[in-house]
Amino acid sequence: MAWFARIVRSYFSLPVWVIVWISLFLVPANFAAFAFLETISGLWIALLGAGAIIINLPLVWLNGGFSKVLCIPHVLFWTPLVAFLGYRLASADLGTGEFMLTLMAFIINGISLFFDYYD
Repeated sequence: MAWFARIVRSYFSLPVWVIVWISLFLVPANFAAFAFLETISGLWIALLGAGAIIINLPLVWLNGGFSKVLCIPHVLFWTPLVAFLGYRLASADLGTGEFMLTLMAFIINGISLFFDYYD
């Protein structure tokens, strides 16, 4: 259990704004997609959003916490996701629910990518 405590300490040692961003915006925006799997946007957000998280889990485990290396899967998965969502917003006739999900994921993952590219 020492490894788990080290990972939890690492998470809570992040700046408060990062913890708030991850907990209240980033994770909920990507996991909301699982309620919209019948839509194209929901499916791709779920696949690529979860893909980055699935790749990051072993990295967190191996590093014993959170580090800048976690940006790499975000960049690899979320760059095409944000491009795809921008395309969907510009060209597809989306229903209200799918539109809101797509817009939310586009904005939140786009902001996160800004920080990931910076890191």
